[in-house]
Amino acid sequence: MNENNLEIEENCGQNFNNEQLPDIINDPNFVFNNDPNFATVVLYDLDGNVVNVNSWIECAHYVNGGWSTSLSNFDGNVFFLISTVGLFSLYLFLKKIFSFKL
Repeated sequence: MNENNLEIEENCGQNFNNEQLPDIINDPNFVFNNDPNFATVVLYDLDGNVVNVNSWIECAHYVNGGWSTSLSNFDGNVFFLISTVGLFSLYLFLKKIFSFKL
């Protein structure tokens, strides 16, 4: 099972009906059918937008588009950037206070 399938299963649950994902992107008139056996899942995107999905196919489609069940999609690159800027600011602050040269 590839990484994307694991992410879909993690967010949407198992595909008990062995449904295949249709080519939704190329069909502008595609309508998702409500699945009464599927418990509604709330998904979030990086901007904090919310969508309620009512079928496994709809959920898988949104997860493939970057949505997830967790509101916090913290990116490691952001942490690295904040750490680097923080350490550089600390260096400049200490250099100014102690007036030492490196």
